[in-house]
Amino acid sequence: MKSVYCILLLILLSAYAHATHLRGGEILASHVSGQTYNIKVRLYLDMQNGEGAANALNAITACLGNGDTKDIPRTSLTSLSTGVSVGEFETSYTYASSGIYQISVALDNRSGQMLNLPNAQMTSQFLWTVIDTQAPNSTPVLPYLEMVAGAKQVFSVELKPSVADNDSITIRVARLSKPSPGTCGVRMLDHSYRFPNEVSSRGTFRIEQNKLVWTAPEVLGNYLFAMVVVEWRNGAKISESYREGMVTVIDRPGETVEIPAYESSEFGGVVTSIPNVDSPEVSMAIEAYPVPTESFVTVKAYSKQRAIIRLQLIDMNGRVLREIATKVPEIAIQQEFDMRNLVRGVYLIRASNEKDAVTQKVLR
Repeated sequence: MKSVYCILLLILLSAYAHATHLRGGEILASHVSGQTYNIKVRLYLDMQNGEGAANALNAITACLGNGDTKDIPRTSLTSLSTGVSVGEFETSYTYASSGIYQISVALDNRSGQMLNLPNAQMTSQFLWTVIDTQAPNSTPVLPYLEMVAGAKQVFSVELKPSVADNDSITIRVARLSKPSPGTCGVRMLDHSYRFPNEVSSRGTFRIEQNKLVWTAPEVLGNYLFAMVVVEWRNGAKISESYREGMVTVIDRPGETVEIPAYESSEFGGVVTSIPNVDSPEVSMAIEAYPVPTESFVTVKAYSKQRAIIRLQLIDMNGRVLREIATKVPEIAIQQEFDMRNLVRGVYLIRASNEKDAVTQKVLR
C-alpha cells in the first residue's frame, strides 16, 4: 500500500512540475538615478490551468546584459480577468558604467493549447528589453497584453503609452523570441510560431498607427502574439522592448466583416495572386516587383499550407541562376534577387512548395 501512495505522489508531483501557466510577459526598466535602474518583469499567468505553478512562482532570475544575473522577487499578483492574473517581479540594479544592455528572462512552462504555437508547453518564453544607459530614460509603459476578440469582427487595441514623455515610439508585430542554450542565452526567432492570421491563411494582423489590428479572427481559441516597441530620442534609438501576450477569440454579439485576403504580418503587403484558400488545386502564389527592374527585384511567395518554400531565378534556357529556400516550413517568404549583373532580357521567378509551383516573368 505504501508503494501505491508513493506512485500517486510522484504522479501528482510530475503533473505539478509540468503545469503550464505562462501566457505572456514583458520587461520594463525605469531610471532611478545615475546608473541605477528599477527593473520590473510582468508575467501574464494562467490561473485556470496552472494555478499551483503560478502561485509557486515567487522569484525569477534575470540576466542584466553585463554578465551578471539577479534573482527578482515577486511583489504582486493581481487578477486581470477570469482565470488570468498578472504577476510583477521587481528589483533595482546599478550598472558599473554607461552602455547598452539587454535585460532578459527565460522561463519554461508556457500555457498550452495555443492555436498558433504547436506544443506551446514545450517551448521556452524569452523576454528581453534593451536599454541605453548613456542618457537617463524609462521604457514605455503600454496597456496589458491580455485581450479578447470576437470571431469575424475587427479587433483593434490602442497601444498608446500610459506614461508619456517627449520620446517617440515605433511598434511592429514580431515572431516569438526563444533563447539559445545557456544561462543567459542569445535571443533567437522561434520558427515554429505562426502569426495569428496564418492559422486560417486569411486576413491581416498588424500595427496601424500604434494600434494592434486584426481583420479578422475566424477560428475560436487562444493566440500568442509578440511585438517589439522601439523608443527614439532625437533620431537615436534609446530602448527596444519585446512584449508577448495573448488574444482569446470567442463568439460574441456584434457586426461581422468580410475577411480580407491574407497579408504577411512579417513582410507586409497583400500577395495579389494569392490562391483561393478553398481551392485544393492551387497551393502557391507569387508576386515580384518592380517589373521591369534595373537592379533588384523583390519576391513575395505564399503557401496555403506551411511548407519549405523555394524561390528560384531562372533564365530562358532553364538554368537556375539563384536559389533561396526557407530553413523551416513557412506560410510566406520575402526575398530580393540582385539582377544588376545579368544581361538584359526575360527571366522567370519560380516559387514552389512540396506540392505545387508557380512562376512569374520579370524583365531586366
